[in-house]
Amino acid sequence: MKPTLTNLADLCAQETNRFFRGHEYDSQYCFELFRLAILEHDQLAWEAVFNQYQLLVSKWVQQHPCYEASGEEVIYFVNCAFEKIWVALTPEKFSHFTQLASLLSYLKMCVHSVIADHNRSLEQANMCVYVEGAALEKKVQEDIMEDKVLSQVDRRRFWDSINSRLNDDKERRVIHGSFVLALKPRELYDQYPEHFESVDEVYLIKQNILSRMRRDPEFFNYLRQYA
Repeated sequence: MKPTLTNLADLCAQETNRFFRGHEYDSQYCFELFRLAILEHDQLAWEAVFNQYQLLVSKWVQQHPCYEASGEEVIYFVNCAFEKIWVALTPEKFSHFTQLASLLSYLKMCVHSVIADHNRSLEQANMCVYVEGAALEKKVQEDIMEDKVLSQVDRRRFWDSINSRLNDDKERRVIHGSFVLALKPRELYDQYPEHFESVDEVYLIKQNILSRMRRDPEFFNYLRQYA
């Protein structure tokens, strides 16, 4: 009898524990979770993969030599790494993987990639501000004012479309704080500690929203109209 998703997740956890204890183990259950998540776009399977390997990916992030220079929280890069493998590992690419070990190696490579990309972008942003200075800031402000006049209707439609896809007040507060008030997750938590249990919860809510929207064909097509 084919195991249910819950059974698969339990078996994956059991076999992973056997591996870490140095015992013989069977990786087929964990591999099957990846297969369901990637090939069949099973959201529950993807959540099971995330729950199973979140701590391992967190460890990889903390061990990365460039992590401390990033200025970000561990959970930020954990989510970025899982998002990257979700986007990059197409069904065609997945067909080249036959073992769990190679999948985890690819996930570890994603950790390196997202940290390197983040630090590279940070360095470029800092250099841009240093070189352009006040002239750049003035140009941006002028563009914003012009855009505000020309696309007020589009902006209202855009935000209406986003709000219709948010599930609750926490999600609305995270989106408003992140993209209207330009608050980082830690700043958002410090401002609204009564609404969130921790900074990690803010990160998770934000990343879940963005991941959900990226997988929303209707919203993706809407964005293309205003890109």
